[in-house]
Amino acid sequence: MRKIIQYMMMALIAVVLASCANDISEESTPTVKSNIRFVVDDFPMFEKPSTRTIGEEDKGKTAWAVGDEICVKLESKKLGTQTATLKYNGVKFEIQDGNSLCYLEGEPVTAYAYYAPNRRWRNGSLDFKDIFGNPNGTAEFLEATCTVHYGDNNYVDISFANATRNYSRLRIATIPKTEIKVDADVFSPTDNSNRLYMTYTLTSDEKGNAYLYGTFYNNSIVTVKYRGATLKTYKFSKETENAKSYVLDATVISANSAEEIKSAIEQEIANSKYDKNVILTLPSNASSSLFEAINTAIKNSGVEDGTVNLTLMGVMTIPENAFNSLSGDAPGLLSVYLPDVTVIKSQAFEGNKLREIDAPNVEEIEFKAFHKCTQLEDVSMRKASKIGLLAFSKCRLLRSVWFGALSSVMSFSDGDLGGIFDKVNTTNIQLTLSTRQAKLGLVPTYEAKYEWYPTGQSYWDSEDYSKNKILGYTFRRIIRADD
Repeated sequence: MRKIIQYMMMALIAVVLASCANDISEESTPTVKSNIRFVVDDFPMFEKPSTRTIGEEDKGKTAWAVGDEICVKLESKKLGTQTATLKYNGVKFEIQDGNSLCYLEGEPVTAYAYYAPNRRWRNGSLDFKDIFGNPNGTAEFLEATCTVHYGDNNYVDISFANATRNYSRLRIATIPKTEIKVDADVFSPTDNSNRLYMTYTLTSDEKGNAYLYGTFYNNSIVTVKYRGATLKTYKFSKETENAKSYVLDATVISANSAEEIKSAIEQEIANSKYDKNVILTLPSNASSSLFEAINTAIKNSGVEDGTVNLTLMGVMTIPENAFNSLSGDAPGLLSVYLPDVTVIKSQAFEGNKLREIDAPNVEEIEFKAFHKCTQLEDVSMRKASKIGLLAFSKCRLLRSVWFGALSSVMSFSDGDLGGIFDKVNTTNIQLTLSTRQAKLGLVPTYEAKYEWYPTGQSYWDSEDYSKNKILGYTFRRIIRADD
């Protein structure tokens, strides 16, 4: 027997009663019914999937939860349209915002009720709560069947038992309490029949779940990203079924020991059909021994040198010689993505064969961090401001470099020799800097070295900018970018 949740609305105060009556002809004023009750049935669960298109069945939401809202509307000829919102407090639904509803005895009334978590009443219509966001597809939209009962025991029966879900639900299982980006290529969100390309910003709950509601089609592609790192890409082989639930596994393996790292890398490489992608979550202060374990595990995996795309999440510092292929035993990498790292220590990647590195939060790059990375082409470190001696020396294939607002850059000389791009033809490089970049001046230090430092003048107003010069080097092009 279905559970019935009953809600008794408070009687309208005298002012509201008068307001309702004043809208009616004074010649014959009918009785105003203001003690309306609402009876709400159980929350309608998603059906079990008939196929396991992507993963296992997930029951998801199975009952009303504290804070759930139902948007209700009454329509009648004489009183017009009235709206209100009911909120569940764990026991019953209560009316919100001081609203009240009433109808006239003997007058036909039409009632509507909607479960639409990302919508609210605005001027008598359901509109998105966040008009500037991308809410369509991030929540359900269900219309209930409403039956108005007249007489002394007047109430409105709200039933979702026969509510139609013309969409499916995709549960994305990922990192708990984390903001992710989800690209949905060919997707119809909730009540929208158009096939769209959508990018969503979602925050997973404490269990690591985030949800999309809509229809995915044959060849639809879903890509889940964390700070630019691709956690999962899935291509649908058939259209999802209405009212069915699906799950996409975009979880990330946490590694806190050498054994966990070995197991995680074996699993990640085994799951990579084409590109060899390794995604790990490390402690923020991960020790050198964990990086040694990463290098050993990649080498022992049997993949070719320079073919692994490595993403390390959580860790904030790359230690000295972590991926050093000159003095260490690190394998060559293809690309490296470091979404949380703020410091790259001395000689961390020295001699490595990586081609690309993206570290959007790095602020400091130390001595010879990328020295002799002879295959390195693209560097993206959009917050980098402090760079040590010979950081990118002998990186002869560099083509694109992106730094932040440089504030301290070390050099061995007052010319182009001995700087961070020593023995590099910088005229082949497109350099991107922050709009906040100041013109840099050169001063000797007490260590018999030199330091480039901000002079106070905007670099973008300087003669050096017009000549594509900075740090004593001439570049192919220097462009500005917002932070």
